[in-house]
Amino acid sequence: MATRRTKSSEEAKKQERTNIEVKDVKIIRAHEFDNGNISFDAQINGIYFYRLSVVSVKDSDRVFIGFPSYQAKDGKWYNYYFLPLSDEDMDKIINAVYDNLDD
Repeated sequence: MATRRTKSSEEAKKQERTNIEVKDVKIIRAHEFDNGNISFDAQINGIYFYRLSVVSVKDSDRVFIGFPSYQAKDGKWYNYYFLPLSDEDMDKIINAVYDNLDD
């Protein structure tokens, strides 16, 4: 029987992450809720991504893109998927979201 070889979490953390270059962004849907949260779907480099959000950092002007997540049985939260983005590309996507919010 073959065994599946996996990297330890320490080895995975040591790997250098390569950012995806965002060449094309199209916001499919963007909606701001009464509490200020923003949810959106986007097409990035021709691939559709659903259930994204713009997350505001408390006591700061900083925002970032939140990815869909779930809470596992161990109580920790895990992303369904994640896109490694540079700060510039993240800003490009967030600005496109603000430009396409529902009225």
